[in-house]
Amino acid sequence: MDRVILLYNFSGKRLQNVRKALSPLNCVIKPVPEKDFSLPIGVLLGMDNFTNSEAQPSSGRFTSEMLVMYGFGGEMIDVLIAALRVGGVGKIELKAIVTEHNIKWSSLKLYNEIKAEHDMMQKNQV
Repeated sequence: MDRVILLYNFSGKRLQNVRKALSPLNCVIKPVPEKDFSLPIGVLLGMDNFTNSEAQPSSGRFTSEMLVMYGFGGEMIDVLIAALRVGGVGKIELKAIVTEHNIKWSSLKLYNEIKAEHDMMQKNQV
């Protein structure tokens, strides 16, 4: 499967800027609508071994921007972050890489995990 970037809560000019900045990376950029936040990440990526029936009950929502990368290795992650910076997108606080563990999670569960880690790191920096 190609490299895929799932985008959450990006819209308008901000979404256009991200698309433009990342277009040279030759990857699929997929905005995820809120109605799909309960689906497993594997479903959102279109993987054959995942089905919509594996959707998890959605017990909330989130409005923060989140970027999730699939198929990106160490150097490509650096390239992606540099492309966002050079493209004038600015910082995206919540970013994740799809792993064999979190590919089964819903977007909401992934968000909650990333947000908790981000908050803990911010707290430790003070």
